[in-house]
Amino acid sequence: MTERYQRILVGVDGSELSQKAFTEAVEVAKRNQAELFVAHIIPNNTFVSPDASVYAKVTAMEKDRVKEQLAASVRYAHNHGLENITPIMTVASPRKEIAIRIPEEYDIDLIMLGITGKGAIERMLMGSVAQYVSVHAKANVLLVK
Repeated sequence: MTERYQRILVGVDGSELSQKAFTEAVEVAKRNQAELFVAHIIPNNTFVSPDASVYAKVTAMEKDRVKEQLAASVRYAHNHGLENITPIMTVASPRKEIAIRIPEEYDIDLIMLGITGKGAIERMLMGSVAQYVSVHAKANVLLVK
C-alpha cells in the first residue's frame, strides 16, 4: 500500500468493535499524518413513540450520551498524538451518512469501521452498516475485526 491517506473517517456506535476500529484509526491517522473524523450517527429510526415529546426527550438524552463519548474519543486521540480531530454527531441513517454524505462533505479518502457493532436485529433484516458502506462508498474502506 503506497497511498497516503489524508482524511480518515471512523464510524463509532459505542460497541466494543467500533472502539477497536477507533483505536486502529488513531494509529492509521498518526502513521499517515492524517486528519481524523469520528462519526457517531444516532439512527433516526431507533426511537419510536406515538408521543413526539417522548421521542424528543429520548433523542436529547442519546445526543448528550454521544457528545460525552465523542469528547472522550477526541481526548484519547489528542493524548495519542493527533492534532486534527473532528467529531461528528447527527441523527440520520448511519449507512448513508458514513458511506455517502460525510465522505462527500469532508472529502474523506479512507473509511474505517468495526465489522459488526450494535443492531443485531437490523443486521439480520437488512445487513450491517459495514456491508452497506463497503459496497456504496467511493472512498477506500477498511473493516476492523
